[in-house]
Amino acid sequence: MAGEKTALEPSVYRAILASMGEGITFLDRNDCFAYINAAAEKIRGIREEDYLGRHILSIFSTHPRHISERVQNLLAALKSGALPFHTHVIKSRGKVFENSYYPIRDNRENYIGALMVSRDITEKELLKEENLVLREQVFSEFDCGELIGKSGAMLPVFKIITAAAVVDSTILICGESGTGKELVARAIHQHSLRKDNPMIKVNCAALPESLLESELFGHEKGAFTGALKERKGKFEQAHGGTIFLDEIAEMPLAAQAKLLRVLQERTIERLGGNREIRVDVRIIAATNRDLRREVEEGRFREDLFYRLNVIPIQLPPLRERQDDILPLAQQFLNRFAERMHKPVMEISKEAKNAMLSYNYPGNVRELENAVERSVALSLGGELKLEDLPSEFTVARSAPASPPTSGSASLADSVHSLERNVIEDALRTTGNRKGEAAKLLGISRKTLWEKLKQLELE
Repeated sequence: MAGEKTALEPSVYRAILASMGEGITFLDRNDCFAYINAAAEKIRGIREEDYLGRHILSIFSTHPRHISERVQNLLAALKSGALPFHTHVIKSRGKVFENSYYPIRDNRENYIGALMVSRDITEKELLKEENLVLREQVFSEFDCGELIGKSGAMLPVFKIITAAAVVDSTILICGESGTGKELVARAIHQHSLRKDNPMIKVNCAALPESLLESELFGHEKGAFTGALKERKGKFEQAHGGTIFLDEIAEMPLAAQAKLLRVLQERTIERLGGNREIRVDVRIIAATNRDLRREVEEGRFREDLFYRLNVIPIQLPPLRERQDDILPLAQQFLNRFAERMHKPVMEISKEAKNAMLSYNYPGNVRELENAVERSVALSLGGELKLEDLPSEFTVARSAPASPPTSGSASLADSVHSLERNVIEDALRTTGNRKGEAAKLLGISRKTLWEKLKQLELE
């Protein structure tokens, strides 16, 4: 009848166990072998008839004593209920096996034996090792100054750098302030065919609009008041090499139009001149802004954006690179200890935990500044929690409460935290914005923008 349960014969259960791909071994309540399926025979390289009825410890008679003691303790823990299950990986005869142990109990919770399940994971482990080797190869090729990392978030970045370095295509590097955009540009240049020629950096935000075109394209004698002689611009200086246009979103629209012509024709005209000068440069641009939004709002030329965005590289913020925080901190620590003539230092467990718990609004630059400050103030051979900037210890000792209904939104909470940290930095530095920006690990321009956003100006 429908709904009735059909009880399977014991022979059916044995057939099911025998056909399984996993190795199934069962020990009775006295720890003697009671069942071994064909897969277990193959995986373990044994024959069922040689083991049935034998106590499990008898097979370890030729092994070191600690192995039999470990097995005995494991079975005791399974019997008592102290251990609900146990899994460990072993290597044997060139293979890798994952062995899992489960206590089996009857309907009265009485222990009746232990089930051992063996799986051959050799292929899985080999693939894992191959991935690690490939990742290490990529990282070792581009271990350039602070541009290090073994986190999953950085792997795509290193892959793109590997591919992009050997071609001449224009590159657009995007990411928050302090994520290492200039380091990426230098890594690309140093591993390119142009590495023996100059890499010229232009900070588009640091130059006033009246000087930017002269700085980029040069000028002829008499082009403007004070132009007493001709001067080569950055593009001519970078001939045969790379020009790095940092903070490209700050470039005024008039200069953007001239840059577009350089990208299209590979020629420049100096201010006050009328002759075209051919330049052979590889252009790498960087920004901490969303250029697509800048295009939509009319602050950046759409045609220039597409000319720059040939090979985009998106740098992750440090908070998404958890595995890289301590290696970076140790590298900064070694560098500053040597520079300040201090002994080789270690990072205390408490300081490590604080570093890993911090959110890093200033990214890698903020971590670098924090370590430099800590090394300068440390009096011993260990970087301690109290050596770190106050925002590290405050964030650790007073974690944010989880939001509840009616509480502030995530954006409001972030703005509130930013406001508190910036106000604290300004108080610490006597309202000196340059010093406050350095303390926060951000540029003066970024601090100025945040002050406007938070209405602290």
